[in-house]
Amino acid sequence: MIRPRAVPAGARAARARRRARRAGRRRLRTVVCLSAALAITSTVTAAYAVFSDASGLATTVSTAVLEPPAGLTVTQTCTPPATIALRGTTSAKGQDSLTLVTPTGTSSGDVLVAQVANRYGAYGGLTAPAGWTLLGRTTSGSAVTSAMFWRVATAAEPTSATFGLVGSSGVQMVGGIAAYRGVSTSDPVNAFGTAIGAGATASTPSVTTTRAGTMLVHTIVKRQEDLPPPAGTTGRWQLMSGNGTATAGATGADELFAGPGTTTSRTSTTGFSTEWVTHTVALRPMPGTPGAAAGWTASPSTWASGYLLERVVGSTVQASQAVSPVGATSATDGPLVNGTSYTYRLRTSYRGWTSLPVSVPFTPSC
Repeated sequence: MIRPRAVPAGARAARARRRARRAGRRRLRTVVCLSAALAITSTVTAAYAVFSDASGLATTVSTAVLEPPAGLTVTQTCTPPATIALRGTTSAKGQDSLTLVTPTGTSSGDVLVAQVANRYGAYGGLTAPAGWTLLGRTTSGSAVTSAMFWRVATAAEPTSATFGLVGSSGVQMVGGIAAYRGVSTSDPVNAFGTAIGAGATASTPSVTTTRAGTMLVHTIVKRQEDLPPPAGTTGRWQLMSGNGTATAGATGADELFAGPGTTTSRTSTTGFSTEWVTHTVALRPMPGTPGAAAGWTASPSTWASGYLLERVVGSTVQASQAVSPVGATSATDGPLVNGTSYTYRLRTSYRGWTSLPVSVPFTPSC
């Protein structure tokens, strides 16, 4: 029988140490493998399953998962402007010049319309204060002459405006002024017309408007008499320049016209068969306030929360709104500014994630 050889105590200790080191390395490999497996499982779960923690995921992961909506369109909506309304009127007469007092209550941004008429012809011309725009000046024969002006009132509006004939001497003048609120300050006059004639009846010109809700200002000047306001209008002034045959009478009236379209000619009649000039001014209302109505096809990512709609001007996000649920397919935005170039941008959203955007340009014009 062969007896086992005795192993020294020192060798046994070294062998035990080697076995312990090998066991430690096996345990470390096991831990590393388990950690890697857990990391992979955690990433897959977070990115593609329940989206339980948005804070640790890159944006690129969310854009790959969330599908954007499709077919984004934006259409214009318009809130109607305020109705044009009269602030006040004044009228006056003079000789070789006419001073019209600014109506009480006139405010910055109101539009002033002035009738400046005189007996006889146009003479050497007609001077006007700074800021007044001449629409037209017309003479019927050589008996009466009438001019129409407009102006946008300022915060420091003068208390009166004086118009003067050039080269006249002792010529009678007459007219009136009206102030209106709610008129476009950038383009106040939508249409303007003139008519002349002679006889007992004077007729205002028919004009064609392109905007709804205009205010029609009718004026009449007639030799030797002041005609009453035409039927269908509201009278604003009616006066004579003086007494005798070298006189002229002025009449001012107005009416709201629903339009747009062609206006009705208004008539006024009295006893004298004399020369006359009539004008019609169609004042344009302030533009409506624009808005936007967005529509789209819902995202196929039916588990998403909803959408993020952004209004962009240039490269700046001017406004944004959350739209929910994900089945929603429309939203509105406003008020906007006419003539401004906007871009509307829409993304599908879920918690902290958003999809790639869809966008469309939009420029309102009410």
